[in-house]
Amino acid sequence: MPEPNLPPLIVYEDNASLPTGTDACQAVVVQKIREGLPELPSVKRDRLVQTYGILPEHSFTLVNEDGLVEYFEAVLKATKKEPRKVIGWVTNELLGHLKQQDMSVSQSPVSPPALAELLDLQEMGHISSSVAKQVFQEMWRSSGKTAPQIIHEHDLGLVSDTAQLHSICQNIVDSHPDEVQAIRNGNKKVLNKLMGLVQKETKGRADPVLVRTILQEKTS
Repeated sequence: MPEPNLPPLIVYEDNASLPTGTDACQAVVVQKIREGLPELPSVKRDRLVQTYGILPEHSFTLVNEDGLVEYFEAVLKATKKEPRKVIGWVTNELLGHLKQQDMSVSQSPVSPPALAELLDLQEMGHISSSVAKQVFQEMWRSSGKTAPQIIHEHDLGLVSDTAQLHSICQNIVDSHPDEVQAIRNGNKKVLNKLMGLVQKETKGRADPVLVRTILQEKTS
């Protein structure tokens, strides 16, 4: 006999299979329940890999940290930078700072739009990658300050003045004759050392493309 305290439970696959006149309150539609379920972790990881071309291990990091997927996707919506470059910032810089201070993603003092603005400045060549990390740290410490404000206050923009860079590069070349000779003998890797010295002289603000071109000319 029917249990008087339990209403009838009628299960249907989808709305199309509901008989005419069926009380929707007494019917369970599997399709509707399935659509209302949150994205399962394995499905979410596959979607992240397929959609953004990130590595599977990065997808695990994103999914395992509450709110990190949403942060990552919010940054992507606001920046021109490729997902594979953004993921490094989110899983290394952002997550690293959060772990150091035992904070959740929702407590981050750097919002997704703020990080996206910083990444765009780097992508457009206004700052170097090393300076971008300096600016991020300052944004973390000085909540509310934007990347452009910090760059302006600390004069961190790229040095693109050709004459100034020529002078700095010439000094580096003149003071490192052994390295210059090694480059002229075919060891092109030594050029990276000279580039590093130029960046040290300019505190990481020299345009790397321009510096490489100038050094190549002076050591050829």
